[in-house]
Amino acid sequence: MGYKAEFLSQAEVCAIYQCLDGHIHLKYRTLDITMDFCDFHQVAEVFVEALRILKEVEDPVSEEVDLENMNTHVKV
Repeated sequence: MGYKAEFLSQAEVCAIYQCLDGHIHLKYRTLDITMDFCDFHQVAEVFVEALRILKEVEDPVSEEVDLENMNTHVKV
């Protein structure tokens, strides 16, 4: 592995960076997973899908609309 060249994203417990060899690294605490761009793309899609599903579970979408209490602006 080359020297850590560029952090693409980072937070308190994880980071994504690209080394000088061109590999993308997903680092979580002491775990460091190295992958090429195609693998990273698949991993990112899986994370995005999981986040979408978790968000739906936490904030279920209601089909009901409360028209009486809806804030609207009239354009003339």
